Amino acid sequence: MAIKRRRAPVRPERGVSLLRKGAEGAKAQKNTRREIKPARKKKRWLPGVSRYFPVAAVTIFSISCVVALSLGLLYGYRFLTTSPYFTLKYVEIQGNSRLSSREILDNSSLSEGANTLALSIADVEQHLARDPWVKEVSIKRILPDRLVIGISEREPAFLVLLQNGMYYADEQGSIIAPVTPNQFTPLPTLEVEKGAETSTAYLPELIRHIRETGLPLGGKNITFVRLSASRGVELYIDDSRLKLSVGLEEWLDNLNRLSLTLEDLNRRKEIQAVREIKAYGSNVWVEKSKPSGV
Repeated sequence: MAIKRRRAPVRPERGVSLLRKGAEGAKAQKNTRREIKPARKKKRWLPGVSRYFPVAAVTIFSISCVVALSLGLLYGYRFLTTSPYFTLKYVEIQGNSRLSSREILDNSSLSEGANTLALSIADVEQHLARDPWVKEVSIKRILPDRLVIGISEREPAFLVLLQNGMYYADEQGSIIAPVTPNQFTPLPTLEVEKGAETSTAYLPELIRHIRETGLPLGGKNITFVRLSASRGVELYIDDSRLKLSVGLEEWLDNLNRLSLTLEDLNRRKEIQAVREIKAYGSNVWVEKSKPSGV
């Protein structure tokens, strides 16, 4: 009789599988793929050298550059301001009529051999502006050796008699300079009575109206102007022996009425017989000379 042998059951080998299902398998797989980062190398400083040495070096280098640049600019400025190439040789003066070029140069404080770059334009303009005849001044520097001085002079319109002499005044009655024998200009004499000092502001408009009338008297032959607080502005025209009076109240209306009256009298050829015209308020009075024998 044959004897049958039983096979021993196959037992699984004991061990750990790297492939697991579920969360444990995924975690194990992730751990196996983790990269190993190299360790950082620590900076090693030389013995006795501070770790702030690079910052100090950059700071010292920057300061050295600034100092070198400043010294270079200073040396360049001194070289240019002392170079004979920029020596002032020509001065051109424009716009002057009453003041001579010599007077302007004497008042400008310019010295012979001055350097055009070293000149202070503001100082020269300040010296020139001290002259009472100078209204505005401008200076242009043209390198290497030229200056252009532009002068705007004040225009005299009246002669004003004061206690210490006769003076020129502009169209608003502001004093300019004393009258000198070598530079005398015949102009109307201006008299301002006490209390009428503010009335000088009316003068430019009045003179302009008189000149724009187109009459033979124009405004060039006005010999005397008086400002009064009670009578307004009075003008005397010598050639025509005519007196014009304008009230300060309703100033512009009075001027228009005066101009219309003058034009009407001139059109009728009666202006030569008129001796006085007054424009006050809404009225105009005309006084004519009496015929001979009447």
